[in-house]
Amino acid sequence: MNRLVDQLLRVARLDAVALDVSALVDLSTVACDVVAYMAPFALANGRSLAAQGTEQAVVVHGNRHAIEDAIRNLVENAVVYAPPNTEVVVDVNPPGAVNVVDRGPGIPAGDREHIFDRFWRGRDNPGQGFGLGLAIVSEIMRAHHGSVHVGNHPSGGAVFTLSFRRAV
Repeated sequence: MNRLVDQLLRVARLDAVALDVSALVDLSTVACDVVAYMAPFALANGRSLAAQGTEQAVVVHGNRHAIEDAIRNLVENAVVYAPPNTEVVVDVNPPGAVNVVDRGPGIPAGDREHIFDRFWRGRDNPGQGFGLGLAIVSEIMRAHHGSVHVGNHPSGGAVFTLSFRRAV
């Protein structure tokens, strides 16, 4: 119940208050911090978690806390849907993108147009969520004038990509 209330409050804040996305944020640092924070959760669920592409700074315009929230939501979903004993990877790319990759079942093509809708959950969804996490990610990316895209990894699993405006 606490999680539902927290997510509803985050959605309401994103709707009501303009997010300041003018700060300079290093995606590499944020990705490493999220991986470090979420590693115990991944291990407790029988998965491992890794960060890649974080050797160099990838600076974008944004709000650090909101970007952390978006990546954390994607990592949490990836850990839940990935098969046991697999690795979830958070990969930072120099053009200003973050990929979260798992080896789970992927996202059926027919579901992709709905997964970012509030309270929408797939029919075969075994998770315990309320259908708000990906809606929050979508709103955060909209506030950043960026985008979120989902695809399936060629060797199985989902790839969620957050694309930001790169700082000059």
